[in-house]
Amino acid sequence: MQLSCGQEIARDSTFALGMIAEFDERLETCGPWFYKRLFWEAGLIGQVLYLEAEAAGIRSTGIGCFFDDPVHRMLGCYPQTKWQSLYHFTVGGPIDDDRLTTLPPYGPHVT
Repeated sequence: MQLSCGQEIARDSTFALGMIAEFDERLETCGPWFYKRLFWEAGLIGQVLYLEAEAAGIRSTGIGCFFDDPVHRMLGCYPQTKWQSLYHFTVGGPIDDDRLTTLPPYGPHVT
């Protein structure tokens, strides 16, 4: 929870994880364009986690807010940028959020 901007979803999940990537070497080898590719790969892993959680009858979600420097300190790779935390994710049981609603598409006046 502390590493995920204080979000309870990280604390209350079955497990939470951070996706860490080799950063400097990949950018030096492949060039600056590879920066977007690293995030694409993290997103692909996230999609697999979504699908596998659903198949197992549980839920999952990405965590968009996290403190990357404390993650790097915890892993012992701060202040270097050899490794970088790119994306965080959590898996666990569903919790219904009463703030969310489902409405018919296009509103009540469209038939």
